[in-house]
Amino acid sequence: MKRFLIAIFALALALPVMAQEREENYIQVNGLSEIEIVPNQIYLSIVLDESDTKGRQAIELQRRQMVAALKSLGIDTEKQLTMENMSSSYYKRGTSLATAKYQLLLSTAEDVMAVYDKLGEMGISDINITRVSHTDIEQYKSQCRKQAMLNAKTVATELAEAVGQTIGACIYIYDSNRGVTPTYYSDRVMMRTMAKATNEESTPAEEPVEFKKIKLSYSVNTKFRLKE
Repeated sequence: MKRFLIAIFALALALPVMAQEREENYIQVNGLSEIEIVPNQIYLSIVLDESDTKGRQAIELQRRQMVAALKSLGIDTEKQLTMENMSSSYYKRGTSLATAKYQLLLSTAEDVMAVYDKLGEMGISDINITRVSHTDIEQYKSQCRKQAMLNAKTVATELAEAVGQTIGACIYIYDSNRGVTPTYYSDRVMMRTMAKATNEESTPAEEPVEFKKIKLSYSVNTKFRLKE
């Protein structure tokens, strides 16, 4: 009985060592992936303010003029234009100035510039790009994740071959990302600034306005078994 207990105790001590030896027979690599996408969803914030117009035109009148101007550019205002909020500020003299905020969804940089120009002619200047995205952003995120794993496998294969070995099954995957988060840009999203586009005379050789691409980044830590 005493010998049996000693044998069991010795085996218990040996198991961690054996497990460690088996675990060490692997290669650990990081897989990285980046994808750049041209945005096709550009969200603009448009604020109508009575104080911006001479004679303090009523917000409703400004709204009708704005909608007509957007329609003249071929924009479907029923689908692309939404109202976010409306407020008013009261002054000591008992009058009030109202403001209304709208969100406009566009798909190209050319559309954005056309809206800036058209509304600017009407005295509507409080226009800002709030964010950009893409209609297939989730598919691109999935593609980026998968590519990170494939890159990890490629690197592991090359390193193993350098020492005359091959890789086996992937035995460990550590995903430290909280989803693939794209980099968003504000009003500086355009390659050519608004000021340059509106203040300088255009020339035939001038390149069209473009948005910076959305960058998706993903990394994954992996371990692959090594085979002789």
